[in-house]
Amino acid sequence: MYDYREEINELARQLRKFNRIGVISHVRPDGDAIGSQLGLCRWLEHNGIDFLAHNDDTLPDDISWIAANLEIRRRAKQELETCDAFVFVDGNSPGRFGDLHPYFAESRKPSFVIDHHPSPSEGYTFLVSEPEAASTAELIYRLYEETAPEAITHEIAAALYAGIMTDTGSFRYSSVGPHIHRIAAALIEAGDLSVAEIHERVYDNRQMKELALVGRALGQIELHEHGIATMYVTTADFEETGCEYQHTEGLIGFALSVKGVSVAVIFIEQKEKVKLSLRSKTDFDVNLLARKFGGGGHQKAAGAWYEGSLSDALRDVVKTAKEMHVQSGA
Repeated sequence: MYDYREEINELARQLRKFNRIGVISHVRPDGDAIGSQLGLCRWLEHNGIDFLAHNDDTLPDDISWIAANLEIRRRAKQELETCDAFVFVDGNSPGRFGDLHPYFAESRKPSFVIDHHPSPSEGYTFLVSEPEAASTAELIYRLYEETAPEAITHEIAAALYAGIMTDTGSFRYSSVGPHIHRIAAALIEAGDLSVAEIHERVYDNRQMKELALVGRALGQIELHEHGIATMYVTTADFEETGCEYQHTEGLIGFALSVKGVSVAVIFIEQKEKVKLSLRSKTDFDVNLLARKFGGGGHQKAAGAWYEGSLSDALRDVVKTAKEMHVQSGA
């Protein structure tokens, strides 16, 4: 397992120098982004540091409870200017953090990253960047473990547990080792958590319109050579079901669960472009596939944007995936 202690303690030392810090999570936030953001904000608060929590997007219903007592919202540039420094959680390039990314990229304020995605952008003051970590929430837990274990409250424990749970597929991904279960156990004990309640809040609160979207997406699964599966959601699907992008969370798991499928890609049609989410359950590296379309991520989970039509995206991504399989000899 990676050794995080030196980086974590150096990050804590540097952050304690500031009076107000902007804590930024990525657009279209998930459980790991918001759980990590809350955890870091409460750590700053414990250390007497003021903070602003920023996200471009409204929090999805399934994770909004994590930050029920924390004001995470879209901030104006003038408000962010009151911060002495910025910390970006669960992302490692300015483009992941919304419309203000040019401001963040050009700002001379000290900037920090806490993240578990590979290949971070350059230019940050200091990074805790650990691709071997199963989630960013795991790294925030390490920050508490190293510097303030007594400060973990029920709220913090629930947020970090939810972050780890969602980013590990309920602890079923290959990134989960014994240490993850030890962290989960420590959080359950420290926060007196009800695991069943957290799982229910995240996964068992679907609306009927979401089930309608699931039905449409399931009907649009296609199987291709080399164990590749695709599924898609169109703008018409959103309009006719009343759903939004946030309601596509988890859909790709249905395609990946089909017998014989090793790689799955979901195509989500947006205005003049298509969002790609890619998953693998073998050695096939979807990070490399995503990078061919300007994206990236992990070996087994990645994303990208395709500039063009849905039909073109389906054709080009499947063609490229097949070529990569042939080249790898898989």
